[in-house]
Amino acid sequence: MDNIIETLKRSNNIVLLCHNNPDGDAVGSSLALYHALKSIGKNIDIVIEKLPQKFSFLKGSEAVKKIGDQKYALGIILDTANKTLVNNPCNILDTINTLIVIDHHQSNTKYGDINYVEPSSSCCEIIYKLIDKMHIEVTEEIAKPIITGILTDTGGFANSNVSENTFKVAAKLSKIINISNIYRQVLHSISKAAFILKKIAFSHLELLENDQIAFSYITYKDIALSGAEDSDTDILVNIGREIDTVEVSIFTRVYEHQIRVSLRSNDIDVNEIASYFGGGGHKKASGLTTTMDFDILKKELLTKVKEKINEWNISNK
Repeated sequence: MDNIIETLKRSNNIVLLCHNNPDGDAVGSSLALYHALKSIGKNIDIVIEKLPQKFSFLKGSEAVKKIGDQKYALGIILDTANKTLVNNPCNILDTINTLIVIDHHQSNTKYGDINYVEPSSSCCEIIYKLIDKMHIEVTEEIAKPIITGILTDTGGFANSNVSENTFKVAAKLSKIINISNIYRQVLHSISKAAFILKKIAFSHLELLENDQIAFSYITYKDIALSGAEDSDTDILVNIGREIDTVEVSIFTRVYEHQIRVSLRSNDIDVNEIASYFGGGGHKKASGLTTTMDFDILKKELLTKVKEKINEWNISNK
């Protein structure tokens, strides 16, 4: 982390980037670092082609740019496991002289000039550590996006990626902001359109392999019919895991030209499954993007998941 701090100190004209279809952790880590670096006089942009409306309550969201408007000396990519996933409008990566990658995914390919990849609850937890080490005051405008990323990536402290340090960070932030208000806003409040989309996803839900696998999907037509935003699909990732018999939940977004898959588990390493299809992430939370035919993909995914389920069942006898 020291080499990142030294690079930041001597750099100006900085751009922050994250992954396509950004979630709370990607947006939160970007905005927190944006405010922190602005506070020490850095000239900095955040570029996100399509910022989800639900994060517009965070200060600084209005400053997010759809495209970059200059050549950047330094680029920082947050919460993004490999270069192909970077939200890269107008090939902005081609304008960057030096690239720093900060991430918490175990599948990160370390594609930057400087890489800081650390197992953690979220990228936001790492950004808190960076800001603290730089002796920058954590203000309300920094605290809110950090807790947003922690809450969304941990499912409200419910996931296994939560550590003792996660709670320590949250405790410190709780002295600055009301965490329960943000919890309700990002995890327990959805639009009517998102609720309709959730109903559609439930209607597509299948239970397989003695109810140990849950499979559900939505299509781009479902999103249009409900009036929801694409980012509203994030709330659907864990619906299969609400069933007590389910070990692996598969949620699939079927678009016109690609399919995005989210895998969640209780114990099984779904990162290995995602990696087989060119994706990755964490042991219990991974994903992939593909152009495979939906029916073929579903069959192959289920085959791989069933293999892992059988191995897990045998090892636990």
